[in-house]
Amino acid sequence: MDPTVFVVTWLLAGSMQIPPASQPAPSGLPAGTYVVSPSPAGSQGDKGGAAPPPTYPAISLGVLSYLQYDAELKNRSGFNAFDVTRGYINITGDLMKNVRFRITPDVKRATDGSLAGSLVLRLKYGYAEFDNIGVKASWLRFGSHQTPWLDFEESINRYRVQGQMFAEREGVIPGSADFGAGYFAPLPGKYGEIQAGVYNGEGYAQTDTNKYKSVQGRLTIRPFPNGGAIHGLRLSAFYDLGSYAAGRPRRHGIVMASFEHTNVVATAQWLSATESPLTLAPGVEQQRRGYSTFVEVRQGLEGVAGFFRYDHFNPNIALIDDQDRRTIAGIAYWLKYEKVRVGLVFNDEDVRYGVTVGKPNENRLLVQTHVQF
Repeated sequence: MDPTVFVVTWLLAGSMQIPPASQPAPSGLPAGTYVVSPSPAGSQGDKGGAAPPPTYPAISLGVLSYLQYDAELKNRSGFNAFDVTRGYINITGDLMKNVRFRITPDVKRATDGSLAGSLVLRLKYGYAEFDNIGVKASWLRFGSHQTPWLDFEESINRYRVQGQMFAEREGVIPGSADFGAGYFAPLPGKYGEIQAGVYNGEGYAQTDTNKYKSVQGRLTIRPFPNGGAIHGLRLSAFYDLGSYAAGRPRRHGIVMASFEHTNVVATAQWLSATESPLTLAPGVEQQRRGYSTFVEVRQGLEGVAGFFRYDHFNPNIALIDDQDRRTIAGIAYWLKYEKVRVGLVFNDEDVRYGVTVGKPNENRLLVQTHVQF
């Protein structure tokens, strides 16, 4: 029997205790909504005194969904559609002290094969996690899990509902998850963090086709951990060293400055890539460059916010006028209640292509909702 099915069946078959919403989940659990665990014997009559020790396993269920209405204003003028662009079902939990897991199926619209156009369910995250390895608050993950860069950037820019982050949108990084082993650790004195790992390199949606792997790492420095408002300043560097095949490099580097405050969030990043995919002749390398800026002015985690993003990307610096420029501007209203978060986002996205790209410019109006609990 599948272990996950066995655990859930055992929990439902035995006595269960569901803490009220105000009661925090066991230490170390990711954000979720419902925690289900076996009731310890005699706990119903226990009043006061020391808190009982955690009872394992403790399972958390949560949902993250992006819904949108897309109205094309240029190129495909007149086209409009409602859609689901993300549908996570997060199953996470503590199996024992310092041992956790996560299983996350994602609802995604298929774009090829016999299921093209259909909403399909596929696994995005599936990993085991071992906490406090070497230093406190560190972890080691094995399986399909977050690679060092995109998940970090999404933790700063909360508008993933609008679309992918810069490096993923331009096809440089193939998704925020991949199969491999990764390690995270905070730096002493709250001066930052490091994350590194070895991955297949193809992203979670593809199978690995050869022996070559991708070594990825990120270093984030917080120069002023005790500096008041300037505490929110961080400097980050990321590098991905991989290969498509023998003699075909896949190297990506990103540097970013970010600032987070109750009322202002801003990022500025620069990207450089050297690639020789199998579609190019042997020995030919393609140099790619780009930069992206993002700023959000807001009341706080709740309330009204305005945001702006500008991306500029050159997929091959050897060619003339083949850049694309993307401008996103919008307003949002965010609601928060305990672990529930809802965002209503209105934005305009304008994309301009260089003459040699051979694609018509695009402009669209997007109405989107972020629902998380």
